[in-house]
Amino acid sequence: MIKPCSGSMDRTPPKEILWKTFPHRLFFGYESTRTWGPGGGAFMNPESNSEDRTYMCMYRITLEQFNDVLLNENSLGCDMSSPLFDTSDLNSVVTTKGSMCLELLKKGRYKNVVYMGKECDIPILTMTCPLTDVESFKSGKLPLRAPCIKYANTLIKGLVEGKQLSEEEAMAYIHEASTKPLKEMVTMHY
Repeated sequence: MIKPCSGSMDRTPPKEILWKTFPHRLFFGYESTRTWGPGGGAFMNPESNSEDRTYMCMYRITLEQFNDVLLNENSLGCDMSSPLFDTSDLNSVVTTKGSMCLELLKKGRYKNVVYMGKECDIPILTMTCPLTDVESFKSGKLPLRAPCIKYANTLIKGLVEGKQLSEEEAMAYIHEASTKPLKEMVTMHY
């Protein structure tokens, strides 16, 4: 990383770490990231599609720690007096089984909090780019771009160490996510 993150204010390790796959598309976009430099950042299309697969490492952390990660991913540090995503937001996103774009983050790339279901009755949350950006990636208005080598290697290493894929499979997975265009979903009504 060219710019380290400050991490969570609460340094308590996660209570559990699990891997799970979700029917969503991993992709890489934008010209560069503040953390890794030139090359795209990793995002997940919040629209579910049975043809897609995203491997996710899940960390069982507190809502306060999730807020710290959210702040770090949006380059805001960890010094806000109130959380960006609170219990009422959590209840709202779980009830709608959808996503919530945090308008407080005017320039953040990871300001869309997405509810992914539950694991052991605990809500699974992730963050990605806003839906408007997903549409811009689909249309080509925003560039899809492969991650830098160090970032790609870090992701590959995690997938292998997490026993999700072999090194060759992980390399192919990241390559496909880096090069395959996002496509429009076709909805049919009868």
